[in-house]
Amino acid sequence: MEDHHAQTALLTQEASGDPVALSLLMVHRQNHLFTAITFKDMANEIIDIYQKLEVK
Repeated sequence: MEDHHAQTALLTQEASGDPVALSLLMVHRQNHLFTAITFKDMANEIIDIYQKLEVK
């Protein structure tokens, strides 16, 4: 995910001592990114459960 790489780059920048300007837009974007990642992970878990149920 390109967004995840951008987020990691910003975290690395700040961790190295180079401050990152924080805006409401960035916080909003971060919220959307985490929500998307969570839904993707949940969908994969649900798929795994259904596949296991099909086998039985």
